[in-house]
Amino acid sequence: MPDGLADLVLVNLHCLPPTDGRPPTELIAVTGRQISFVGGRAALADIAGPGTQVVDCRGGLVVPGFNDAHCHPLAHAVTLRHIDCSPDAVTGIAGIQDLLRRSAAADHGGAWLRASGWDAPFLAERRPPNRDDLDAAVADRPVVLIEKSGQRCVLNSRAIDLCGLVGMVGDDGIAQAGQESVAARIPPLSLEEIADGLRQASRQYLSQGITSLQDTSWSNGLRHWLTWRRFKSDGVLAQRLTMLAGFDGLAEFTEKNLKTGYGGSSLRLGAMKIALDESAGMPRPPQDQLNEAALAAHCAGFQLSFHVPDLSMLEGALDALDHVVASTTEACRRPRLEHCPLCPPFLLTRLSGAGAVVVPQPNLLFSWGTAHRHPADWILPLNALMRAGIAVAFGSDSPLTSSSPFAAIRTAVTRRLADGAVLAPGEGITPAQAIGLYTAGPAFAGFEEDLKGAIAPGLLADLAVLDRDPLALPADEMAETEVAATILDGRVVWQRGS
Repeated sequence: MPDGLADLVLVNLHCLPPTDGRPPTELIAVTGRQISFVGGRAALADIAGPGTQVVDCRGGLVVPGFNDAHCHPLAHAVTLRHIDCSPDAVTGIAGIQDLLRRSAAADHGGAWLRASGWDAPFLAERRPPNRDDLDAAVADRPVVLIEKSGQRCVLNSRAIDLCGLVGMVGDDGIAQAGQESVAARIPPLSLEEIADGLRQASRQYLSQGITSLQDTSWSNGLRHWLTWRRFKSDGVLAQRLTMLAGFDGLAEFTEKNLKTGYGGSSLRLGAMKIALDESAGMPRPPQDQLNEAALAAHCAGFQLSFHVPDLSMLEGALDALDHVVASTTEACRRPRLEHCPLCPPFLLTRLSGAGAVVVPQPNLLFSWGTAHRHPADWILPLNALMRAGIAVAFGSDSPLTSSSPFAAIRTAVTRRLADGAVLAPGEGITPAQAIGLYTAGPAFAGFEEDLKGAIAPGLLADLAVLDRDPLALPADEMAETEVAATILDGRVVWQRGS
């Protein structure tokens, strides 16, 4: 029975079916920041007093707060400050031009116009916008238009002239992400503008039931850590945040004696991300360099996180882990493999033996699943991974894809792609498993399973109240689920309609 009165009680709810024979959960009580009781509704009379807030969940499913194991919150915040040129907003270059004209007319200053989200395959013209297209829309002020993937941007003539980029970008005005000399000349948003976008992003995350984020940007250095400390101190971001450190920042983190686990439940330093293919511009990094990077980060006290976009990088990461094991006596604990869209059966044993955590993004499978020229059951083989005892943690990779967990959960269950095809349906998992990979899975990936990721007494009271029970819906309708309320640190911080 509960001990004492609760601050908050949730009633009229469903929870994920218990797996240990216990009766279904009918009531959840919260005292302070923690869950204090989980059990039957008969306890309500003993647990609720005059000061207890009672939340009627109206038969909806209550789950642990969603934890996005792979996302880029600052990039998402910046994107929210941009003009939206995503496929949901425009169907062609003419639509982009119209948005730019209207934005310029609404803002009479001479500041930069920043837009993002275009995706050439989804434009009617089936080509990237170019300098002439932007000039035709807005010629008297600088314009930058960033591709959805973040790998390219387009500048108009005014922007090229203003930044002194004549001769540094092509006649089409398109610059690649690797052109640092170009990126360095485009003025960034101010810290205040980023903070404003982050407040907006935080509200959006709360509306999606997301209470924890894991920032996996490979460029994260000490200055990013200090920026996150400021944002958290100022209350700009409500969510708990784990920041992965980029390998380029190893020396400065080591100098300050910072390593995985530093911080607290609100802001924590996570793994060190090794992404030499991105940070050093090497699509196929030499194995000896990958080995040395992994060993150096491990010896500095960091959990390891590898950028694994393809099969070659998966094998390279596993070889690097073997090198670490052979070179040290201290175990390499829970190495993370970010993305890992491919895993053939012959690598499952190596993955399991390495104790690796696979961190995929089902929304990428939804968009690009048929682009891989490999057997279908090699592509995000969730069932095979889980049968082999390999830990899995879901993320969104937002802003590259939507941050909402529900479409990702549907894809993990149905294996249905954007074009309607069903890819290796035997690799689909149950709805309860998929929810677990967005809650308990990320907590385990970040060594926080004793703090969150489940509904149990003593854990942090981070919860999402859904407006229905998606376990009772046809799988293809799961993405229609919405969040009715989000509870963070024991407080209702977001309610639909309020």
